[in-house]
Amino acid sequence: MDIFNKEKINSSYQKDLDLAKALAIVFMIWVHVNEYYQTLAIEGGVYNRVVEFLGSPFSAPIFIILLGVGIVYSRRSTAKYLFNRGITLLLLGYGLNIVMDLIPNTIIAIRTNDMSYIQSGLESIWGIDILAFSGLAFLFFSLIKKFNISNKGLFGIWCALMTLNIFLRGTTVENKIINIICRGIWGTDELSWFPFLSWITFAILGYYFGQILIRCTNKTVLYKNILFVTAPLSVMLWIYSYVNNVRFGAFGALYQTEYYHQDVMGNIVLCVFALFWISLLHFVYQYIPEIIKRSINRWSKNTNLMYCIHYTIIGFSVLVLKTESYMPLQTILLAVSIFVFTDILCIFINKAKSKKLCKEYTKNEYAILKNIQN
Repeated sequence: MDIFNKEKINSSYQKDLDLAKALAIVFMIWVHVNEYYQTLAIEGGVYNRVVEFLGSPFSAPIFIILLGVGIVYSRRSTAKYLFNRGITLLLLGYGLNIVMDLIPNTIIAIRTNDMSYIQSGLESIWGIDILAFSGLAFLFFSLIKKFNISNKGLFGIWCALMTLNIFLRGTTVENKIINIICRGIWGTDELSWFPFLSWITFAILGYYFGQILIRCTNKTVLYKNILFVTAPLSVMLWIYSYVNNVRFGAFGALYQTEYYHQDVMGNIVLCVFALFWISLLHFVYQYIPEIIKRSINRWSKNTNLMYCIHYTIIGFSVLVLKTESYMPLQTILLAVSIFVFTDILCIFINKAKSKKLCKEYTKNEYAILKNIQN
């Protein structure tokens, strides 16, 4: 049965993908709160391993794969738009580092008269988090669009990038300025959380998957086929990784560095699992009540805003809360509180933006604009 068409016949908004992104947001906030506030006494316990697991394969890989899908589905995926979007996200990533790290650390330094906090904040400015990586990914795809590189050509580029990652991963450059630049390309040190070479695989997979999905005539069959392949394959890959001690931050000891600086083997394991998870959620989404779907859709559309707000809240919360000192139930309640507050702030900000747009456009113009944005 042929379920694909040469034309882009499935180009409407893919609401079922919102569920994967929404859950990724939930797990992301939970794991970030946990990493800041969970007591060290239970660091190696079952609770912490579960949270770290949910915040790893179920979170960042999903975001980045859906970034690639979004590039295919966007009506504005020109080289110029992707370039501008990339620069914006790159600057936003560094700007967030200032807000969530430098400013709180400066306040603590003034309070305690310990200038080492300012030094820590200054170093954190140049950390490469997922926002900065997303900026680099958009810049990468702007070049793919600019030079009209085919899917085969893109695969060749991916092979070259993975080869580079094998040789460069973990290499630190002595010169601080050069190291800051290299930090965004490969995993140089502990501030290189989402280096380009370790994470671009997920965006490229999403780009390929988006091209398949947008030409699909029967999503049910497509996702069933993906489940049929990825479910047993994922189990085999997890077992292989566990038995052979393949470290990419998913289980066993808490291999944070290996997760952020993963190589092609980690990419393959997590990509297969991500496809399984996305396909499974396609079928789960059909049974979710409409009222919950509205929240899921809202969280998905507010991904970047929720990311910035929740991290800002966590960054400033250290001024009033003691880090690494709370038990599981307390960290769960704190994570829920931060999630709810973040969601409320997003709703308020979006309403304020909508009111501003309403004043600038007629009703018909505003309706058309909202349609384009959606």
